[in-house]
Amino acid sequence: MAYFCLAALTLRLTSDGRNHATIWIADAVILGLLLQLPRAQWRPVLVAGLIANHLANDVVRGFAWGHILYAAINIAQVWVAAVSLKRRLATSSILSDMRTLGLFVLWAGLITPAIGGLFGSLTSMAIYQQPFLPSFARWFFSNGLGIVVATPFFNSIWDGSYAEFYRGKSALQRWKMLVLLVGYAALVDLVFRQADRPLLFLPVSALVLLTFPLGRHGIKVGILITAVIGTLATIANRGPIALMHGDLLAKSIFFQFYLIMTLATCLTVVAIITSRAEFSAKLDDRDKSIRMILANSPDAVLGFDAHGCCIFAGGPTEALLDTPSQDLVGLSLPQLAQKWPELDGFLDGRETVVELQSNQGFCVEASFALLDPIAAGSGAVITFHNITARALRERELAKKVFTDDLTQVLNRAGFHQGVHEVLKEGVTCSLALIDVDHFKEINDRYGHGKGDEVLSRIGQCLRTETRMTDLVGRIGGDEFAILFRADATTAAKVCGRILERCRGLTGSIEGGYPEYVTLSCGIAQMMPGWSKAQLFRTADEALYEVKAQGRNAVRLRV
Repeated sequence: MAYFCLAALTLRLTSDGRNHATIWIADAVILGLLLQLPRAQWRPVLVAGLIANHLANDVVRGFAWGHILYAAINIAQVWVAAVSLKRRLATSSILSDMRTLGLFVLWAGLITPAIGGLFGSLTSMAIYQQPFLPSFARWFFSNGLGIVVATPFFNSIWDGSYAEFYRGKSALQRWKMLVLLVGYAALVDLVFRQADRPLLFLPVSALVLLTFPLGRHGIKVGILITAVIGTLATIANRGPIALMHGDLLAKSIFFQFYLIMTLATCLTVVAIITSRAEFSAKLDDRDKSIRMILANSPDAVLGFDAHGCCIFAGGPTEALLDTPSQDLVGLSLPQLAQKWPELDGFLDGRETVVELQSNQGFCVEASFALLDPIAAGSGAVITFHNITARALRERELAKKVFTDDLTQVLNRAGFHQGVHEVLKEGVTCSLALIDVDHFKEINDRYGHGKGDEVLSRIGQCLRTETRMTDLVGRIGGDEFAILFRADATTAAKVCGRILERCRGLTGSIEGGYPEYVTLSCGIAQMMPGWSKAQLFRTADEALYEVKAQGRNAVRLRV
């Protein structure tokens, strides 16, 4: 019905009954629908269009069997255009971008109308004795330009875009749309109602402005409004188009070119607006995704602008940094370094990875990175990663590396490293070197298993009698050492208790122990200006004196 009404109307208004219509938009109804349907459903649409075309010609021009040729040519050119576009377009929306519009204009506005014009003009020569070239020009321009102008409108009707666009608006927005379109129609009517001034630029400017609130759909409706009002004015020989010299065909062709250029101009604006809107929407979606990821991430992230001011804080900042995210935004990097001195190395680029301790007991690794290491004044990102589990594993591993498996005290390497760290502190300390008396005889008489048991019991005794701040180590087969954070007198008292307790070691396994286990101990206090080697040498000399004087005693030497 739509095809029949449009075809009959344009034939009645723009044809003398023998030549082609100067404006032909009926084929756009069929093409817009074919682009929405799978090819398996095209046949009934094409048949309906064929019948409607033939009936429109018969109603306006009177019955003639030749009119079936016009109908066949029209429908054939629509079919060719639809097949060609279906193969080349990834979307059925023919105004989605400039490339799609270009292909649409090429096939629907140039190639297929030229093919149809060839056969249609030959038919006109045979039926109505019309000259070929004027007939071809009339067919080519009326069909090509009519399809290009009207197909986008019908395409949006058939694919439901207009309905979806309408449903997506509130009642107030719908009224605003209606007011804008009515206002635009009034402006176009005003322009084409007078012929005193060439005001064709006004509809173009107004339609460009409509693209901002109405978008691509507003352009299609606006072009259709312009086409209807302008066509009626041109046929009536009034409006700006009437100022042209030439016949109705020339004026109609000019008017349709005017519509094409208006559509292309406004589409460019829409493409820019749409691309920016889509880009903005993608940025918003990405920002929401990043914030959601960070909110559920085990890492906290701080983002800084080129001036070193925190502009973003996400993740578990309250757990890792003891500060809510909103309290971190706005702080500068120097202010953060005042709160966490470990970050001070980030200010001058001395460090990019540091460790800090949170008040909640987490061990946190902070990593600093510039967003663009090459560009001057680039922003930066600091990532805070919870490494508590890793730190515990490293401590456990270090403990295993520096712990003697038999006695569970420090081994030689662990003890010497600990002594080095304590001496750097500059605190008062004393070193005790302890040997098990006649340990070789214990191994020879009771076996190495019993000897290991004796060493294990001695290690347990040393750990029990010393403080957590003291260092206890096994530095040889039967040699132990203790570094006390105390003076030599205090160290001697503790060592006396250790010797007394070790004498009480009795056999608790089959075969028993020796009657008693004795230890020899030499003690030296760290003096100003001494090195670690001198401390060990002095303690060793004290131990040697004990052994020379009968063992089983504590000797203090300064």
